Amino acid sequence: MALTIYQNVMSLNTQRYLGQTQNQLSKSLERLSSGLRINHAADDASGLAISEKLRGQITGLKRASMNAQDGISMLQTAEGALGEVSSMLQRMRELAVQAANGTYTSNDRIEIQKEVDQLKDEIDRISTSTEFNTKKLLNGDGTALWSSSSDKIKAIIRDNVAEGNYKIELNTQAGQNQVFKTDIMTLKDGIIGAEIVTSGASGGNLTNVSFVSDPETMPTTGTAYFSVVISGNGVVATSSSTVQTLAYYGQPGSSFLVSNVTAASTGGRSGYIEVEFTSGAEAGDTASVTLNVRFIDALTGTVGQWVKVTAAYTALTSSTYTVDTAAAGLQNSAGNTIDIDFSFTLSASGSVQTGDKVLFSLSGGVAADGNYAGSGGGSIQITGGPVGQNGPTIYFTAQNSLTPPDNGDTITDYNQVKVYYAQLNTQTGNLDLGNITLNFKELSNDQATPNGRTMTDAFDLDVTGAGEAATTTTKLKDISVFTDADGNNIFSNKQELTLWGNGKSTTIYLQGDDTIADLEKKLEEAIVKLGMGSDSASVNSHLVDYVSMPSNSGPRSVKGTFIIQTALTGEQGELAFSGDQALIDAFSLAQIQESKNNTTTVTVKDAHTGKLIGVDETSDDRVYGIIDGVEIVIDSRAGVTEVWNPVTQKIEFATDTSAAAKEHFLHVVDNSTDLQIGANQGQALSVSIPQLDVVGLGIENITLVSQSLAQRAIPDIDAALNKVVTVRATIGAQINRLEYTITNLDTARENMTAAESRIRDLDVADEMATFTRYQILSQSGTAMLAQANQIPQMALQLLQG
Repeated sequence: MALTIYQNVMSLNTQRYLGQTQNQLSKSLERLSSGLRINHAADDASGLAISEKLRGQITGLKRASMNAQDGISMLQTAEGALGEVSSMLQRMRELAVQAANGTYTSNDRIEIQKEVDQLKDEIDRISTSTEFNTKKLLNGDGTALWSSSSDKIKAIIRDNVAEGNYKIELNTQAGQNQVFKTDIMTLKDGIIGAEIVTSGASGGNLTNVSFVSDPETMPTTGTAYFSVVISGNGVVATSSSTVQTLAYYGQPGSSFLVSNVTAASTGGRSGYIEVEFTSGAEAGDTASVTLNVRFIDALTGTVGQWVKVTAAYTALTSSTYTVDTAAAGLQNSAGNTIDIDFSFTLSASGSVQTGDKVLFSLSGGVAADGNYAGSGGGSIQITGGPVGQNGPTIYFTAQNSLTPPDNGDTITDYNQVKVYYAQLNTQTGNLDLGNITLNFKELSNDQATPNGRTMTDAFDLDVTGAGEAATTTTKLKDISVFTDADGNNIFSNKQELTLWGNGKSTTIYLQGDDTIADLEKKLEEAIVKLGMGSDSASVNSHLVDYVSMPSNSGPRSVKGTFIIQTALTGEQGELAFSGDQALIDAFSLAQIQESKNNTTTVTVKDAHTGKLIGVDETSDDRVYGIIDGVEIVIDSRAGVTEVWNPVTQKIEFATDTSAAAKEHFLHVVDNSTDLQIGANQGQALSVSIPQLDVVGLGIENITLVSQSLAQRAIPDIDAALNKVVTVRATIGAQINRLEYTITNLDTARENMTAAESRIRDLDVADEMATFTRYQILSQSGTAMLAQANQIPQMALQLLQG
């Protein structure tokens, strides 16, 4: 080999090998330092690709395992809450069985119902408040979300839903509502009632008298009603006083006749004049006869003092006597002299005896012309009745003395006018004085100065007595059914009556001074408050009717009963009542018409394309199966109209043809919880928990306030328990599945980690051998490089030599 100075090929060769050795040594050191066989793509390109894929799977499996554990935690949260719901349903069932026992009173069941209501509220609270990471679990939102275009359509989420926009058409055949009838409300001993029962001459009661109240000692009428004549329209001209003979009382053997009755002066007061003979006479006698006379005011009821009057004999063809009350000083209640003249004649064989009586009616008349109609005045006369004794005409000339003007507020004001009616008992001679209050409804005239306006018409008045049906103005404390066998009146204390229906309850308070009309109004308002009324005022006014004028047949054939109903058909319109057992027993509510659900054909179409989704018919206001995972709830008023039929005297339900053409829309979007339990796409478990509030469980209308309702509640609670148990079983199965899933994921992760380790992890023993080899080569290479670098020095030695 040539010996050169410029090019040291041996040194270059040694450097090349030493560089390769150093490079391998550096890689070996990197592997030993990192513990990995592959630190760069250049280390093993295909191995790195495989390793990275495996690493992605490994981290995915780890995360999936954690997801599954989170899913178990979420399901355990839901299952724990449902465990409490299940316990509460079991308690509700126990209470239902308890309330179904006949040994309990209405008061007892009210206390039981209080616990049921609390349990229902707690079930609702659990449904709305059970969350995992702020995600609602039991109210259905964790499965799907929905909204509807109408309050007549609602949805209950049962399972995974087919999301979309749906058009719902309803074709409904109307069912019927539930109707109750009460016991007969009769007057107790010593009580009378009065009521406007038929219309007057106009064919309708056009007077301002809306109702009558507070009758006292009025004679009962049967079907021989009093006629009350109200006069007010137009200008009342000056009217003189008039007097009319009403009745006689003659003892056996008495025979006389009153005639030529005139009124010279009355002092403007209307009332009755009672005449009692204090000495007798027979046909042919010429001696004077003495009488006692007194005045009874028809407006105030004031009974005047007896005054003695002498009847002078008049020599006529028969025994005739004349009477002039002015000389005796007969006065009215205002202190004015009453001057009436009359004659009485004895028949050829007749006589008058001490104690015989005559009764006159005296109408005071009007002193001057006046537009009493335009000022709220007028006149009142009570005529007819069981014995046909017509009372006097009572004039009211002061402004608004009968009818008050309308003050424009929202409250209907009444003016109470008490008038008195006297009747001479022709069998006993007793004078019966009674009174009644007429309630004049406010009405303004059309004049510049507003006053009241009294309308002219007449109405018939029914007066009932003990054992007869109560009237609308009868006070509850005066009704016999509210007094027990011991004489205790349940209205000695305020009574509470609670109405249950439509998933709600409301309480009314009753007192002894409340009238039949007050009770009717309170019940109607309560039913409307429960949401069981109608948009029609005429229907609402007949939700509760007191039968004062019975019909020949049908529910209103029994006078003195209440008819109670709602404006909803089917189970949604059913009512229940609770209160003190004595009050419930007094009402003796009997169901005279069972509720019947509507039959509805439900057609569901895609709202965008019009494609038919499905058709189903239901008679329980719920449809499930047309839209996947969605139970459609239909308001019983959807597609049905209710009207009051004055001919049949019933609330009638019919298919609403306009509503049948109406389209309802339901928007449903999937919001289910998907648990990612795999490392790759599509490896998920869908978790759907249905709506489990009281509506979803079907127990929103559970009431235990009566024995029959408690018995009906038992299968409903059983169905709710079955729903909860089914969901809990599904959740339990999913928890078990997820536990197996976690085990599987961990195993897969372990195996993949081992595979990835074989590809990427370093075999330290093997690498140490490699490292030692390259370390020795590095040392020898370094030594040889030093020798190679000394070769040019040999050339210098040759030059020196």
